[in-house]
Order: sequence, then C-alpha cells, then structure tokens
Amino acid sequence: MKAKHGVICPLAVLAVLLAVVGFMAQWDTAKAAGSYNPTMECSVSDPTAGANADVVRVFNVAKGDYNYKKTVDFLPAEFGMNADLPVGAWAVDLEALSTLGLLNNPCLTALPVLFHLFSGTVDTSNTVTFTDSTGDLDSNGVTDGVEKYPDFLNTLFPGQTPTIRLFGMTTVAGTPVTMNVVIFEPGTPVLGQAPDASLGRAIVNVLNNPAAMLAPNAITDFCTPLMAKTTLFGITKTDATVTSVEGGTPFMTNPTTAGDYACKSWGVNRLDADADGLENYQDACPYGVDSGEDNDRDGLDNVCDPTPDETNTDVDNDVFLNRGDLCPLVANGPNQADNQTDTDGDDIGDACDTNPTTPDGEPIEAWNTDTITITGAGAAETPTVAPPVETPVETVIAPPPVTPTTAPTTAPTTAPTTAPTTAPTTPKATTTPAPVVGGAGLLGSDGGFPVWAIYFIGVAAALMLGSMGMVATVVWRRRP
Repeated sequence: MKAKHGVICPLAVLAVLLAVVGFMAQWDTAKAAGSYNPTMECSVSDPTAGANADVVRVFNVAKGDYNYKKTVDFLPAEFGMNADLPVGAWAVDLEALSTLGLLNNPCLTALPVLFHLFSGTVDTSNTVTFTDSTGDLDSNGVTDGVEKYPDFLNTLFPGQTPTIRLFGMTTVAGTPVTMNVVIFEPGTPVLGQAPDASLGRAIVNVLNNPAAMLAPNAITDFCTPLMAKTTLFGITKTDATVTSVEGGTPFMTNPTTAGDYACKSWGVNRLDADADGLENYQDACPYGVDSGEDNDRDGLDNVCDPTPDETNTDVDNDVFLNRGDLCPLVANGPNQADNQTDTDGDDIGDACDTNPTTPDGEPIEAWNTDTITITGAGAAETPTVAPPVETPVETVIAPPPVTPTTAPTTAPTTAPTTAPTTAPTTPKATTTPAPVVGGAGLLGSDGGFPVWAIYFIGVAAALMLGSMGMVATVVWRRRP
C-alpha cells in the first residue's frame, strides 16, 4: 500500500501543478492591463541661433502599448514660423510606420506612409468637402484641399482660424488619405480648451475627416508599434508637380538667442473598457476579459464568440468584418439606422455600448518633453538661389485583395486645459520602433514563454519521471 500511495501522491501533485500552469498562463495573457507610454524626440538640422533649420519631431508608441487617441504638440514660441507662405509651398514632410490588421487578420502588416504637406489657405469661408479635397478642379497641379479650406475643420474648430495650415495626401490600399496640420498661436483655445501660452504654438494633426461615418474597410485594426516623424522645413522645397510655386522661401527659423528650449507633447490613449490590455478599437469583446483563444480564427475571442468552433468573419452579417466592427455581435452595417455611430467616441458603437454617452475605459494622459539646444549666434538668411528641384516619390501601397471604400479615420486631438508644472522626462525615441522580446504569457499572441512556467514544468516533469519509476517498481514487484 505504501508503494501505491507513493504513486498516487506525486501524480496528484503533478495534476495540480499543470492546472496552476495553465491557469496562470491564461491569467498572464488576459488579465494584464495595458499601458500608454509614448516617447517623443525633437531636434533641429542646424542648431545655430537664427538659422533656417529643419525642425524634426519623432513620436513612438511601443509594441503592446495602447495606441494614441488624441495628441497635441507644442513648439516654443521662440521658433519663428512664416505664416505668409504662398499657397502650395511644400513646407512639411510626415513619415509614418503603422502596424495594421488587414482583412480581419491579426496585426501583422507594417505599412510605411509618406505625406508631402503644402501650405494651404486659412480662409475658412472658402470651403471644400472632404471627398472633393483630394481633387484638382482647375488642373493647376495644386490639390483642392490646399487651395480651399476643408469644411470639417470648421466643425472641429468652430469659429477659429489657424495661423498656418498644411495639407497633404497619399494613397493607402488604393484609397486617397488626407492629412491636415493646423497650427495656432500660443494660448489660443483649441477645441474648447485653453492651453497655457508658455507651452508655445499648438500643432494638431487631423487624419482624414474624424467626423465621417465609418465604412467597410480592408484595414480592420490599427495597432502598435507606431512611429511618426514630422519634419518642418527651414526652407521650402520645390515640388516638380506644382510648377507655379517654387521653393526657397524661409519657413522655420531658430530662436535668435542660444539656450535650451522645451518641445512638449500631450496625448491620451485609446480606451479599454474591460482593462484586459486590448483597447476597445481592437477588442471584439470589449466587455469581457479575453481568454487569448480564438479557436476558429475569425477575430472573435472564445469569450464572446457565439460559435467558437465555426469560422464566420462577419458574425452579425452587417458587411463589417468582426475585427473592424464597432459592434461585431450586433448588426449595425450600411443598412442600419445607426451605421457604426459612436456618440461618446470610445470605439464601442452605440448599438452595443452599455453607456453610449459616457466613454468606457480609463484615460491615461501622457506628457513628453525633449530639449532642443540652440548654440552660437547668427541671423536667418534668405537664400538668393532656390535649391534644386526635388521630385517627391509618391507613396503608393499595393491594395489588398479587397479594396476598402474609405480609409480609416483617426480622431484629432483635444488640448489639455492646463500644462503640468513639471513635465516628466522621457527617454529619447528612436526612428525605428524597438522590437519587443517575448510575449504576454504561455498563450500570448507573441508566443512568449515566461520563466515561471519553465520552473513549474521542470518540477512537473521531475514528478512525472518519479511517478513513472514508482509505477514500474510496483509492476515489477507484483509480477508472477
């Protein structure tokens, strides 16, 4: 009997340990709340005081972090910005490297995008619709979004006129995508709030029309890592397609006094209603902590999948794929009255939002500060000879098998009401987001294998070998 008990006890312990390993691995994947820790770096191409230097800002969100929902950049007022650029002058480049989920697949696609941004009119009465802003009605080589003021900006900034506006467009998955950069003088109320004037000029990036209704889209997830690099030119460049506007005009000018100048950025994350580490935008089960398992690989976690073993990429049959549907289990497609309406902007559609007028999830604000050091003495010089013509390379991303009808929109930013007395110091961002090693747990999507699991499995393996030896001993002793 002793030998029999000696076999049973280790086997029982083995079963308990394996159960603990499975439970903790599941917990490690599904229970860990996400974080929002973007980094930002500012620099100039020439630090000489008074020089017409490029001002460069690099913004990064690490893999696994929540993505941003809103951001506002602040540039010290000591940096000069020429608000009298001719309409159509090429003054800014914006390069981004996004991570996307396409056609209901996980976030596996790194997509580089480049915008050439041109000085646009700030006449808020001379408007153009979002749809028409990508055209060129008079065929003069200047996009209508440059020569006219996109009407949705009057909705986002009612009664306000930016000092400077830049407009650009590119093609993503066969669809035109627009970018507006609007710049306001220090202390100007932005989106109903008033930042402290000491922060400098407020710069707001507006991708597409944030107020436009979501439409069926091949891009079903917008994920991290994310990198965005904005370069404001010291001297405007010449675009070969806009022959009527030559480069060579000063745009950015360094402060005339040497010293350190604080470049700041404020942002807030996309919300996560169930705090499971997946923001609502990516979470097909926003009110149920995900298990980390998707048996049928249809974009719905087993927690909320009504048919976990039957693949259906559009469970509610409303034309929106599960991962790109604000209500994947409630039909709210093109033929529905609400049609993906999200009143509170929490990335959960009104049709399935338990609090449609109150955002679900915890906002995490993040301040970033970097220092631009200006050295020496000098004076801004207007070049007598325009720089050579530069022909921009258009960024065209090959469309996936299904071409979306509308590019995804990203909400613009809301400026904070007050600036912090002491902004946190953040590490320097890198141009290329650093990879994350390991995963969220034994069942993590990254294939991570935590150290504690290895210890448990080692002990379990030892017990298993011991138990097998005991079984062999009992069998040997009881042989005929």
